[in-house]
Order: sequence, then structure tokens, then C-alpha cells
Amino acid sequence: MRYVLDTDVLIDILRGYEPAVDWFSTLLEPPAVVSLSLMELVQGCRNNQELSQVEQLANPLEIWYPDAEEMRSALVFFQAHYLKCRLSIIDAIIGSVCVARQGILCTFNVRHYRWINDLLTLQPYFRNPTTAQ
Repeated sequence: MRYVLDTDVLIDILRGYEPAVDWFSTLLEPPAVVSLSLMELVQGCRNNQELSQVEQLANPLEIWYPDAEEMRSALVFFQAHYLKCRLSIIDAIIGSVCVARQGILCTFNVRHYRWINDLLTLQPYFRNPTTAQ
């Protein structure tokens, strides 16, 4: 099973949050990332320097692009759970991709994904809520 980094973990790494950087540096193989997470990072960039940092972080990662079946599955999750728990479109797609490819989603937003059957999540390092993200 492959680790897949959610946007919040990527942000911690970009910001140099020590527990995140330390954990990331111990990985034996580069983790994957769903393309939408990278798009969220780009959306948060305020200048070319920040964009360059995102590109540098993404460079060694395997980028997973959702396929048609994963998008169908995301739609099913989204339709079933949006009204109940406000599942976001992006979280539905990321969760669907991880389930289909048997990835372990590294995230601290576990509650965002709790409705997605068979999704494995991991909080990969200790996160002090007052200093992270």
C-alpha cells in the first residue's frame, strides 16, 4: 500500500513544520498525491516563489490523476453524503482515488473522509494544533 498525501500534510511540509518534514524525510519511497491536492496548493500561492516551492515539493511525488471509474465512484459518495455531512467534491474525489488504488491517505482531516467506505487514513506525525498549518 502506498502513502498518499492530503493537502493539509503537504501544507505542513511546505511551511517547514518540523514533525511533518522529519516524517517525510524518513519515507523509503516517494508518496503519491492526487492531482487535486496539488491544484489546491497552487490555488493558495500568492506569488511565483510560492508556486516554485509547490512545484519543487511535487517533483519527486507520483501524481495520481482520477480516471473515469474513480470519478463515478466519487459521484456516488458525493450524492450519498453531501446533504448529510457536507462532503466536499474534492474530498470525495481524493477518497475515491485512494480507495480504488488502495492508498493510505495521510491526513489530519479524518472527519472529512469518514463517510467513504474502505478508505484507510493515517495521521502520520504528532501535530500540535497551535503550531501546525
